[in-house]
Amino acid sequence: MPIIAVANQKGGVGKTTSTLNLGAALQEAGKHVLLVDLDPQGNLSIAAGIVDIDAAYPSIGDLLALAARGRAAGGPKVEDAIVKSASGLDIIPSNAALSAAEIGLVSALNRESMLATLLKPLQTHYDYILIDCLPSLGLLAINALRAANGIVIPVQADFLAIQGLAQIFETIAAVREQLNPDLNIFGVLLTLVDQRTAHSRDVVKLVRSSLLGQVNVFDTEVRLHVALKESAKAGRSILDFDDHSPSATAYRSLAREVMAVCGDAECLPLESSMEETVEQLLELPVLVAQAPRPERGPKAPAPSFASFVAEGGQRWLGASY
Repeated sequence: MPIIAVANQKGGVGKTTSTLNLGAALQEAGKHVLLVDLDPQGNLSIAAGIVDIDAAYPSIGDLLALAARGRAAGGPKVEDAIVKSASGLDIIPSNAALSAAEIGLVSALNRESMLATLLKPLQTHYDYILIDCLPSLGLLAINALRAANGIVIPVQADFLAIQGLAQIFETIAAVREQLNPDLNIFGVLLTLVDQRTAHSRDVVKLVRSSLLGQVNVFDTEVRLHVALKESAKAGRSILDFDDHSPSATAYRSLAREVMAVCGDAECLPLESSMEETVEQLLELPVLVAQAPRPERGPKAPAPSFASFVAEGGQRWLGASY
């Protein structure tokens, strides 16, 4: 049963939208799916149709706060936090209590493993658990990467958005080395792609060519489509809101790719446009190799995607091609 973190420290790249709609597409394919909202803003909870997130109790923040204080045994169970969304998906909602919980985690024992411990009783009940991470690489995001088997990285087709790619690769390498050696990169998902502009097309080409042979980039591209914003406003997935839209088709295609990456024997047949990539998908995920420990010295500047490309990705992925 895969636990998938949908993560990127850059905001506005489609993490929440992709978590909700990928979950809906997996459910449509016959899978039992749980969504976990790990953002104090509660955007996933709102997009899934939970109107008053502040009234949600217990939320993921409440559960983590109790666990950080060592009171989880006497409090509500993780099963008590699961809410059925308007789209029929199970979701553990989030609200402002998660911000307070993160502060409490700082001084807790096994602070990086709190989320993994919470989700452990649910693993036998779901085919997929998707975690929508907040736009940071702080303690909550580390908890998500510690709990996950794999990560999906949404990247907006914009040059500014791709600058943080090398940074998240470095974080994944560190988590794999120190906390979760089984963490895989399931793939980079190109989002908000506007094929009408040369800028967007150039970014897509750059990401695909630069990561070729190092990190899987999903064939699926999520195009810029106002229906995705309208569906979130309505508290529905795009599959419910506009079943025949290009965006709904894209997330169904992404679900097939994710199931193939996970080795799901019951995944749906691939469409003809994807048949040529079957062998490549079956070889995934590409493991993030251990990154060498840096020597002590002056703090290095934040990594950029340009330097990632120039160095062939070896500093972050530890790969040689």
